[in-house]
Amino acid sequence: MKHFLHLTILLLILVNVAWGQNIEGRLLDNVSGEPIPGAEFLLKKTNNSAYSNASGKFIFNEIKPDYYVLEIKVNDIVIKSIEITHLSTGTNLGDISVTASNTQSINDISVIDISDLASIENENDNFSSALSAGRDPFIDATTFNLIAGRFRPRGYFNEDSEMIMNGMLMNDQDDGRVLWTSWNGLNDVMRNRTNVVNLSESDLTFGGIGGASIIDLRASSQRDEKKITYANSNRTFQHRIMATYSTGLMKNGWAIAATASYTYGTQGYIKGTHMQGNSYFLSIDRKLNDNHVLNFVVFGSPQRRGRSTGSVQEMYDISGDNFYNPNWGFQNGAVRSAREYRIHQPVSILRHDWKISNKTKVMTSIGVQTGRYGSTRLDWFDAPDPRPDYYRRLPSYATVPETKDQITNFLKADEGNRQINWQALYDANATRNYTIENADGIAGTDLSGKLAAYIMESENYDNQKINFNSVINSQISEKINFAGGVQYLNEKVHYYRRVEDLLGADFYIDFNRFALRDFPDNKDAGQNDVNRPNRILKKGDVFGHDYDIHTNRASGWGQLIYVTPKFDFMAGLMLTYQSFYREGFTKTGIFPDNSFGKSEKNNFFNSAFKGGITYKIDGRNYLTLNGTYRTRAPFASESFVSPRVRDQVVSDLKNEQITSVDISYLVRYTKLKARVSAFYTNFRNKISNDVFYHEDFQTFVNYIMTGIDRKHTGLEIGLEYNLTSKISLSAAGALGEYFHSSRPVATISRDNSAADFVTDRTIFIDNYYFSGTPQTAGTVGITYRSTKFWFFDINVNGFSKNYLSFNPDRRTAEAVKTINPTEQNELYLSVIQQERLPDGITVDFSMGKSTKLKDGSYLRINLNAGNILNNTKFISGGFEQLRFDYETKNVNRFPPRYFYSYGLNYNLNVSYTFAR
Repeated sequence: MKHFLHLTILLLILVNVAWGQNIEGRLLDNVSGEPIPGAEFLLKKTNNSAYSNASGKFIFNEIKPDYYVLEIKVNDIVIKSIEITHLSTGTNLGDISVTASNTQSINDISVIDISDLASIENENDNFSSALSAGRDPFIDATTFNLIAGRFRPRGYFNEDSEMIMNGMLMNDQDDGRVLWTSWNGLNDVMRNRTNVVNLSESDLTFGGIGGASIIDLRASSQRDEKKITYANSNRTFQHRIMATYSTGLMKNGWAIAATASYTYGTQGYIKGTHMQGNSYFLSIDRKLNDNHVLNFVVFGSPQRRGRSTGSVQEMYDISGDNFYNPNWGFQNGAVRSAREYRIHQPVSILRHDWKISNKTKVMTSIGVQTGRYGSTRLDWFDAPDPRPDYYRRLPSYATVPETKDQITNFLKADEGNRQINWQALYDANATRNYTIENADGIAGTDLSGKLAAYIMESENYDNQKINFNSVINSQISEKINFAGGVQYLNEKVHYYRRVEDLLGADFYIDFNRFALRDFPDNKDAGQNDVNRPNRILKKGDVFGHDYDIHTNRASGWGQLIYVTPKFDFMAGLMLTYQSFYREGFTKTGIFPDNSFGKSEKNNFFNSAFKGGITYKIDGRNYLTLNGTYRTRAPFASESFVSPRVRDQVVSDLKNEQITSVDISYLVRYTKLKARVSAFYTNFRNKISNDVFYHEDFQTFVNYIMTGIDRKHTGLEIGLEYNLTSKISLSAAGALGEYFHSSRPVATISRDNSAADFVTDRTIFIDNYYFSGTPQTAGTVGITYRSTKFWFFDINVNGFSKNYLSFNPDRRTAEAVKTINPTEQNELYLSVIQQERLPDGITVDFSMGKSTKLKDGSYLRINLNAGNILNNTKFISGGFEQLRFDYETKNVNRFPPRYFYSYGLNYNLNVSYTFAR
């Protein structure tokens, strides 16, 4: 009976295919002849829609004979309409050609590329595979609308997804970060992006558990245009001017795209956050023949940007400003910031696309990144802490009420009293007349002058990487598609400190005064570098720690997709070898034997498996089930106990283990697009390494936790519904439950000691919520798009279940050892409870207008306004300080620091596109 039922269903399907009157065709680029996947086809007078697959093929099944109008849409923009007289024998429209530049959206704020959709399909499939069915409504709705609340889908971080540009992996290997600010001002050329949704298949990468973002930087993929853009904003900059020139693929086989911009602002939304930067981009394509295309791209964004940091609520209240920033002060009447980002990390990539046949293609790229990434701050030698929100300077530190009132009145009296006193720093340096004996290690050489009490230094993380990546895609048969690749990445991160400004002093000295106190019998203990003792420092000199972290990573992966009329099956495997080591350039006085030169290599072998099933209910409804199990090497930035002074690694380093599964229901109708997903992710054997300066020990303390497990479960919902041809609704939400599921073990060490002063301390954080993102968030919006090329939309966003990043040492038996939970319950709970941040709501608005002028040129205006209700009390994040008063158990002695989301903010773009 069971086999008979299956046979009956099969016969019904065959009958439908045989006797249906289909409308079909293929969409091609009229310049390159390449298929265009992911375009939406709407059959007017019906409720039918279809999407082109990776071969450009689309099909409407069982359409009754009649007269129809077929609309072709890309990114919700109609690019072509075709009148059809559909006959009972069926209609084959053949190849439909459109200009590639016409497939770009008129909305310059957000454009998602469709040229690299991650699916290779059989042209004879009844239904397109789910991933080819257009944009993802959850990603579209949440990417920009929930950024104000620091929302991270599924609670994942940068290391859980991949960022790929022209085939080059941009994630830093020492910590998994993606430093977006390195590409500031390159908006025009970074729009062509494909999002691989979480565990979905991809034809360019294996992907992380959070998927991948793939940006196509080829000149032939850029919009054919000549454009000038001016932007005005009150966020991180005030003014930006940008020029873009792109030819598209020309008849002679060349394509050129170039962008340059200048960004400037004396102050962003927060005081002290100035901005000055340039950006450049050049991409050149050469089509050698129909089978080979070369591309070379180079880009970068040199910049200086003032930083803000979170502060304690006490200072927010005293200043009457939830955007108080302690990092700046007045110097000669002008604002000067002590904390700046100083960045320039240029990237060069050579890419080769090889069309071996109509069914097999290979993409190979070689990329290089170099340059500098630095962050400035104050440093001091035998002098008081100059930070204006330093806890000893606050009213709460005073024990006498009169003194408390005096400090409060002083801080409230003048804004300058709450900021860095630059003149006081210069004055302190002017009085520091010292004589350094045996200067620069030369016996008998004495140097007299003004030894700096305060300097401006920069902490640098200069990343240099070389990436080789080659990917093949092949349609093995009508039902089987293969994607695979090999990748090698060599990365070197140079960590060092550098003197940026002596603040009027004559010199600084490379010396560790605290080590000399702890090791009085070791005459070399105070030397940061025994090879260069008593080294005299001038502006631009490197001092303190100076070392490289080298990482090598080689991987190979493969993925098979088996396509049937009703089911798609996907399976993938990746194998990775990774190693890292430290190379020190200083021989520290307290660790002379394991600080200079190359350390031993730490080697790890990892594997990753993933698989998925898609059930195509019909051409508009899909069910998908995806899962993965993988291991990941620990990051080098967390694996060394104290890389600033020695090459000792955390004991018993292990691979992290990750298991993840999700199930989704996808809907793709003419008026409705939706995705509902449930997910579960289990992280095991993570490590963390937090560093902070301990005033009592007068050295840096390393707080290392091993055996950290987390579980992330939740539900994602995203939908778009077209009420009319002009009005659409969107909604997206996430209900998450991200929590720690283990009791890690802590080891605490100091830079000035080889011995751990705390080992095997149990951290009782099982069932504590994971911090850093709201676990529940959502957005609801309405958009109006006029046929006269203007639009507006408004979104209401909500954020909930966001928790403060906690100090693990307060969640230990030692922290509450002297507290009686029954008699001192309030004190006990104040130490161990996790602080939940208040819920928040923001309202965002955007509008735009595109006008075609008489000469064929375009004038476009876009305005994005965030938090238009000016909610300035929305705390988006924060952290407990890692110091804790063990004697009094007073959690307010070192109070937490908070970050507030911007109030009313905006970004206005005006662009002029020259006529072709």
